[in-house]
Amino acid sequence: MPDLLLELFSEEIPARMQARAASDLRKLVTDGLVERGLTYEGAAAYAGPRRLTLDIRGLLAATPTRREERKGPRADAPAQAVEGFLRATGLTRDQLEVRADKKGDLLFATLTIPGQPAAAVIAEVVTQVVRTFPWPKAMRWGAGSLRWVRPLQSILCVLSDEAGSEVVPFEIDGIAAGDVTRGHRFMAPEAFRVRNFEDYAGKLEAAKVVLDAE
Repeated sequence: MPDLLLELFSEEIPARMQARAASDLRKLVTDGLVERGLTYEGAAAYAGPRRLTLDIRGLLAATPTRREERKGPRADAPAQAVEGFLRATGLTRDQLEVRADKKGDLLFATLTIPGQPAAAVIAEVVTQVVRTFPWPKAMRWGAGSLRWVRPLQSILCVLSDEAGSEVVPFEIDGIAAGDVTRGHRFMAPEAFRVRNFEDYAGKLEAAKVVLDAE
């Protein structure tokens, strides 16, 4: 079961907003994943002057396959209406079920919806959360449309398991997710790559950054 590491790296976040932002990030992302069928075992969020970090453990590798039922037109409806329903569902006429209803005999389709890989769900959820994040005050910069508390500089988003790690590919307002972050602005400003949360936390400590101040 893979783990997710997400970091949103920006210019200075006002101290009074940091703790609430970490809490909001955890709730909004985990709620979004669960709503789409991607459950997890545990999650923790951290905030610092320039970064919000989310560590999610034990994610499903993909959302479960599910069955979905759709109600169609009456069984004796004009051929055009039935054909439209078939096109919408991707089924043939003999795959539909006829059921009695107070309105008459209706056509029903049962669809098998394949699961989505975790990376695709994460990309969708994180993009939505970042674009709608509830900062008390936010700003725009440059020519982009994104609003953030201070200019967002980079996004780190990595899925990892025993076999290794991979970047979750997505882009928000021209900022592509990657596996790179930076240390303390003055004492260790160089960029470095990370593989998972443990690697991230250790390298941040070496780069003079306190991830968890509590």
